[in-house]
Amino acid sequence: MSSFQELLKEAELEPEYGYLRKSPRGRAAMWHKFFELFCRVLFNVWCPLKVVGRAHLPSAPFMFCSNHCSHMDSAALMYAGGEDFEQYGMVAAKDYFFDNQKRNSFLSRLMNLIPADRGANRESIVKLMIACREFTNHGNRSLIIYPEGTRSQTGEMAPMKKGPAMIATELSLPIVPVYINGTHRAYPKGGKFFKPTRLRVYIGESIDPNRFREEHGGGRMIYSAITREMENRIHKLKELHG
Repeated sequence: MSSFQELLKEAELEPEYGYLRKSPRGRAAMWHKFFELFCRVLFNVWCPLKVVGRAHLPSAPFMFCSNHCSHMDSAALMYAGGEDFEQYGMVAAKDYFFDNQKRNSFLSRLMNLIPADRGANRESIVKLMIACREFTNHGNRSLIIYPEGTRSQTGEMAPMKKGPAMIATELSLPIVPVYINGTHRAYPKGGKFFKPTRLRVYIGESIDPNRFREEHGGGRMIYSAITREMENRIHKLKELHG
């Protein structure tokens, strides 16, 4: 058993993020449905989105791990997943989304945002794992996380961090590697409006972290091995389809 497993046994979700344990209700549910309807129109009319490889999706819960170029990416992944949008939660930078009152009060609940501290230490990683665990345990919901840690302005991918591999390993979640093409043109960083653009979401075969546990044991080796595999698969999707 890893040291994280010991910590997860005793830790509790912080009260302010209690919404992660519940499905949206009332006004929140209404906004969820409006957002989903808007995105379905957007991805069928203004920015037509084609999904390739949906058959690779495992049973929920799982973790989408994708390149990241635009605030549009999460909606594209929710659409690609083929379920109601409320079935997905996005791991999001705490300093950008939660420390800003306007973004926190609305977007955190609309997008099922899960707070992640960019200056990660052991305590903050455990808090993130708890939030992810509570979200996925309620109704077998899935996660969206961006291993690069930030948006690219050019469409080129940055080196990927180990955080997603740590979460997937400790929570036994399959990782679904994804390459998104076109969102950096349709809604670039700093953009104000959506530009008509053809979009593509390419879904690869899932990665089972338990297989790596058998091969590499525990500790940092398994996190590194899974991160390399995930990065290689996302780059391969880009080479094949980008």
